[in-house]
Amino acid sequence: MRKQEFENLKRFFVGGILGGILATIILFIGTEFFGFPFPPLVIFQLIISPVPGSIQSVMVDTFREYAKYSAFVMSSAIYVLLYGTIAVLLGLLVGGDMHGKGKANKVTLLGVIMPTAIGLVLQLQLANSFPVISTAYGWLFTSLLLLAANILYSTAVMRHATIASVEPTNQRPTRSISARRGFLKKAVIALVVLAVAGITTRIGLSLLSNQPVVTSGTSVPVNPQPTEITVDVPKIFRDARISDLLGSEVSDNRVFYRVDINPIPPRLDSDKWSLNIHGKVNTPLVLDKNSFTKLPTIDEYATLECVSNTINPPGSLISNAKWTGVPLASLLNQVGFPASAKYVIFRCGDGYSVGVPIERALNPGALLAYKMNDETLPNEHGFPLRAIVPGIYGMMNAKWITEIEVTDQVYLGYWQVRGWSNDARIKTTSIIYYPSDNARVNGTTPVAGVAFAGDRGISKVEVSVDGGNTWHEAILKQPRSAYSWVLWAYEWTPTATGTINIIARAYDGNGQPQDQSVTQPFPDGASGHQSTQVTVT
Repeated sequence: MRKQEFENLKRFFVGGILGGILATIILFIGTEFFGFPFPPLVIFQLIISPVPGSIQSVMVDTFREYAKYSAFVMSSAIYVLLYGTIAVLLGLLVGGDMHGKGKANKVTLLGVIMPTAIGLVLQLQLANSFPVISTAYGWLFTSLLLLAANILYSTAVMRHATIASVEPTNQRPTRSISARRGFLKKAVIALVVLAVAGITTRIGLSLLSNQPVVTSGTSVPVNPQPTEITVDVPKIFRDARISDLLGSEVSDNRVFYRVDINPIPPRLDSDKWSLNIHGKVNTPLVLDKNSFTKLPTIDEYATLECVSNTINPPGSLISNAKWTGVPLASLLNQVGFPASAKYVIFRCGDGYSVGVPIERALNPGALLAYKMNDETLPNEHGFPLRAIVPGIYGMMNAKWITEIEVTDQVYLGYWQVRGWSNDARIKTTSIIYYPSDNARVNGTTPVAGVAFAGDRGISKVEVSVDGGNTWHEAILKQPRSAYSWVLWAYEWTPTATGTINIIARAYDGNGQPQDQSVTQPFPDGASGHQSTQVTVT
């Protein structure tokens, strides 16, 4: 390839990248505003799918909700590179030279058609998660959005590709200086764009996916405005230093932890939504929103904990809420099932699926919830319907449920085929909230936190203030239910100054102590005792 041809194709590529960035931003804003699927989500799924569960666990532990955002940004970057590649193909089609009859029209037309066709194919893969495009009107509007974005893209390619390409030899030094200045200018602009993009991505994605931009940074989520407690509680819980813990016993919807398989949650139209119960059942049943909400409901406080929650330091992937919904057992008994039934499978609007043993599904506490803390279930927490199955980690409590299937086989769900536990029984854990690690304390100090053992409950929590040599029993607050975490506190009066290692351990409702052996979250949840170091002055 001659040098001039290479330079011309480079212009096409740079024009394609610039136009691709513009088109991708427009598509992101437009799809969020109208509720359409964002095409790079398909690329995101292709990136995430082959990653082993153990690596995903490390990513979640390290970067929390921003782990998937990093992959999402990478997916968007690949989508922009796709635009650059299309521009190079267009350049090759016209020999890298825009001079010639009909070449400009050909590049303009194909520059719109090719990325639009690719975008529609990608969106087709996401149609199940975004019912808004399942209609003719939906496809019409999403096509118009793609066309609008790609007309701008094609225009950017054209403008950049038609910049004068042949340099007279006698002007080469001047052109060279001008080119260097132009490169430096573009480099500075690129750095500014990258900085702004980084900030925008961190804040914008958080807002658009309904993740908090700023978290409490504590071992358990703390509500922005802790709830005032009017009922009688043990005196120690009235200590102002742990009032935030007491006021956050029921987690605000905004701080309730989330771990999803996609960076942007699906949007299901409740008016078109239905729940299809089928499989090994005597009478298959389909319920729409109106018929489902007419069923008898119960209220229940239940804590969810992510299997990726860490112990040292605490991952804060645990929260407690009041759920309102229909007992799962009542629906299963209504449709009937054979004695050979083994698993109940939840299939979801985001492509997720998971199965729970039939015995778990028939637990009186297992719910199909459509309210959270007396509000309509938020979209980011599974609207219009999610499962609450006590005793097992959060990954088994499906969101955006559209189907329930009864099967006579053991079922491995989305995370299970990636190596995570299919038993997923919650391990007993205790978390120290106060004092925080590396805190300085003086005088009588409350040591407080939460303990959780799933549906087994908590019978006792002990605290050691000498690195585990001696233990003292903490005071327990009455839990909200048999399925919620338990708040505990111990009044400690230090007898010496210096660095102190505080450790907490819990016992489940059967009197079994928390496992002290240290294991990582993958594949069946972390174990070990949390410890925190403080300085007594």
